[in-house]
Amino acid sequence: MNEFYILFKKELTEMWRSYKFLWMPILFLSLGIMQPLTSYYLEDLLKKFGGIPDAALIDFPIPSSTQVFIDTFSQFSQVGILLITLSLMGMFANERNKGIAQMILTKPVSYTNYFLSKWAAAILLITTSYIIGVIAALYYIHLLFEPLPFKNVLASSGYYLIWLIFVLTVVLFFSSILKKTGAVGAVSILLLMILTILPSVFKQLLKWSPGNLPVYAHKAIQGDSLAGTIPTLMIAFLLISGMGAAAVFYMKKTEWMK
Repeated sequence: MNEFYILFKKELTEMWRSYKFLWMPILFLSLGIMQPLTSYYLEDLLKKFGGIPDAALIDFPIPSSTQVFIDTFSQFSQVGILLITLSLMGMFANERNKGIAQMILTKPVSYTNYFLSKWAAAILLITTSYIIGVIAALYYIHLLFEPLPFKNVLASSGYYLIWLIFVLTVVLFFSSILKKTGAVGAVSILLLMILTILPSVFKQLLKWSPGNLPVYAHKAIQGDSLAGTIPTLMIAFLLISGMGAAAVFYMKKTEWMK
């Protein structure tokens, strides 16, 4: 435990020094604020900056608070996941290429604690940023629209947080087995895109895919029934655990530090 704590503290220190704990929360905060404001003032923005004649403008209906919250998650999916990938794709690959991993692992340090310390630090970074973004979105939704039921918000945010943990685990897994950070980013984003697109095409075949977690987050905020989501959650947790175990196994059984 002491070994894990030292490595975990090292990761947090590096994240502070690289300002990840500054710019990542700020970016999620910006995404959380942007969607409610854009949705509420869309008509005014088009009139002022759209270059559209007044005669061509129509009255835009103000969306519901539920729809605005769903659109905020869409912002997190489109921009947030790219930010997560870019910020985490070098966590293992960079240390491996620079020889830092060799300096650490030639000491009596377990590969398991080495991986888990980075994984836990990444979860803390992303969870903190995500919560800040959600709180910002809820504040402006409450200010400009109707308040959302707390129970629905909690369930919806929980499903999406599990998806983000799955996303960061995918990125760290590929960072541990690929040396080039560009390849890590490309493969991670491609896989995540496939996981989110295919379940909508092969609904029955992939009904338990982790790619359905954002869909469940949308359903939860709408108050829809979430019966049958437990298998998806179980598979997501199994895949998260499996990727972590596979990464540690790969590092142990290959000439990983070379």
